[in-house]
Amino acid sequence: MTRAAMTRPVCVVGGSGQIGERLVRAFAAQGVPIVATYYCNERPGVVQVDAAEEEQVKALMARVRPRLVINSLNAKGGTDACEADPALAQRAHFSTARHLVDAAREVGARFVQLSTDYVFDGRNGPYAEVDRAVPLSQLGRAKLQAEQYALARLPGSLIVRTSFVFSWTPRSQTKNFMLQLLEHDRRGDVMRVPTDQVGNVTYAPNLADALVELVGLGASGVYHVAGTTRCSKYEWALQAADFFGLRRNLIQGVPTAQLGQVGPRPLASGFRLEKVQAALRSTKLLSLEEGLIEMEREMGVVRESLERS
Repeated sequence: MTRAAMTRPVCVVGGSGQIGERLVRAFAAQGVPIVATYYCNERPGVVQVDAAEEEQVKALMARVRPRLVINSLNAKGGTDACEADPALAQRAHFSTARHLVDAAREVGARFVQLSTDYVFDGRNGPYAEVDRAVPLSQLGRAKLQAEQYALARLPGSLIVRTSFVFSWTPRSQTKNFMLQLLEHDRRGDVMRVPTDQVGNVTYAPNLADALVELVGLGASGVYHVAGTTRCSKYEWALQAADFFGLRRNLIQGVPTAQLGQVGPRPLASGFRLEKVQAALRSTKLLSLEEGLIEMEREMGVVRESLERS
């Protein structure tokens, strides 16, 4: 890459979300110029863009001319909402990616698509990158379409699939599983947790570090990037409860069939990580325990900062 190209910014679409915000921090720590966008979760210095609107995307890319576009959008259409409204799944998870890929191609930028284990049916996990994707849900189908479009339209694209992402994000409008667990314990409410939804538990800052390293290595194609602990959400909840001193009796393990979720989830899912672990040189993928330790440390730093202010 030429020196002139290196001065062009990285554009993180969905930069106020759980993963996007961590990507912004990780690139900024390396001195990389960043342009971040948000859809509804406003942040200072972050640009409002609806990536489902093609003209908005074109205008942003023409103005910014990034060297790399990362699509980390995820909160606009959840699994159940997408199942009830397939048009929402297409708009939120495929059309956004299509517009971003086309605009990235137009300005000569590389492209990264954040994806999910929901592209699999959850019958034979853990999955390797070469395993056949058979999504069960409308969201999973739209995510797989986004992957396929990116790889066909921009063959050097990087697809990063992940699962069960958590972090300390108290400002977020959408609460990740760990924050839901802490909130239920604070209120003294029982939280029903599936015993049969299995995946790799992933600490968001660790995911961001791994993705930034893969970009620096020039990686392309599909990579599974996640934490090294593969377990059920119920097992995850119990380990987190023991770590943070939460009340186990408020965590009720139930099969997914009893939760009444509209959108089907892959059950025996999760990833094989040999490909990404062989590629990474400086980033170690964390276990659940290591991720909880890092989250606790970050919670302490935030509390100290608030006490000083």
